[in-house]
Amino acid sequence: MVTDIEQIPKTALDVFRTLPEGTPCEVIDNVLYMSPAPKYNHQRLLGILFNKISKYIEVEQSGEIILAPFDVYFDDLLSAVQPDLVFILKENMHILKHDGYVHGTPDLIVEVLSADKNRDLVLKKALYEHAGVKEYFTVNPDNNKVKAWVLTNGIYKPAYEATGRFYSALLNLEFTF
Repeated sequence: MVTDIEQIPKTALDVFRTLPEGTPCEVIDNVLYMSPAPKYNHQRLLGILFNKISKYIEVEQSGEIILAPFDVYFDDLLSAVQPDLVFILKENMHILKHDGYVHGTPDLIVEVLSADKNRDLVLKKALYEHAGVKEYFTVNPDNNKVKAWVLTNGIYKPAYEATGRFYSALLNLEFTF
């Protein structure tokens, strides 16, 4: 069944908003990127990270951890992404809007690398830095290597690289996997 488009999309973000819920794609700097379904190693590692972080947050009650797929809109940057893990401090929960999505800057983001590593290590890193995400982590599912950046004066500074070790100063959490 074909439906009429009420308004012609002018940006990639406008196109993104017209797609069916759950469409595996993202918009970074007004460019639409399609994503294949993640592979087993990606999802296995994502589950481990989510379980460890969510158990800690449940006890601490410091905020909310959200598991992909879930849209995060940086409307002013013409971007909408689906990070693997999103953490929002309790005092910043106002960015979770009435439409059920985040519109604004989460406090911490974790991306488990996929085949298009450039998207996570370059494009998304630059987007998250520009948006003001306080801590950004990438985790390679092939070797469990974690890279972490902390926002300092508006610029990401490398915090650490380690294999099988996650440490967040923001969460005051460290664990191995």
